[in-house]
Amino acid sequence: MRTFNDGLDDILNGFSASIFVEKPCRVTRVNSQYSVDIEYYDNGIADYLYNVPVKHLQTQSAYVFLGLKSGDCGTVRFFDNDTDDYMNSSSQKIQEIRTHDINDNLFSAGFYPLKSQYVFPSGDIVIGTCLGAVINITGESITISGGTINIEAGTVNLGSETVIDGKKFLEHTHSNGNNGNPTGGVV
Repeated sequence: MRTFNDGLDDILNGFSASIFVEKPCRVTRVNSQYSVDIEYYDNGIADYLYNVPVKHLQTQSAYVFLGLKSGDCGTVRFFDNDTDDYMNSSSQKIQEIRTHDINDNLFSAGFYPLKSQYVFPSGDIVIGTCLGAVINITGESITISGGTINIEAGTVNLGSETVIDGKKFLEHTHSNGNNGNPTGGVV
């Protein structure tokens, strides 16, 4: 015999099943650096969302950009309320009609199945590509490796005891303002 609690559980499970929160997904098309089409699964059935906004690590003064490609994995998150006014830079909400709607979503990169996850090198901050170029920052050092390294700057200052290709440099400055001729000396 069913009890009152059984009926309440059925109601709560029905609400829970209809509320979108966050789902694993895969990029099927990159529209721009700020918009992708995705494939996600709901109860084992593939479904698609188009023109999903992309979350980037960005502040008013800095950013970390990860270029996306078709096949990249991540999650699609669904907001509690209508995001149209926010996305259009409106300072005021006129009316929030939608709640937990599939149209109010955001793609975040980087959530991969276990068999597809990278084995990251150790370091405090590591930026790398699958082709082998790596910048590895630890508390003691910065290591840049892989392929050709280009530094484009108006002036490059090297501190004392700087070693490049086995050559030791003393307080040394390179400036592109000197017809490309370096200044300073090699020990």
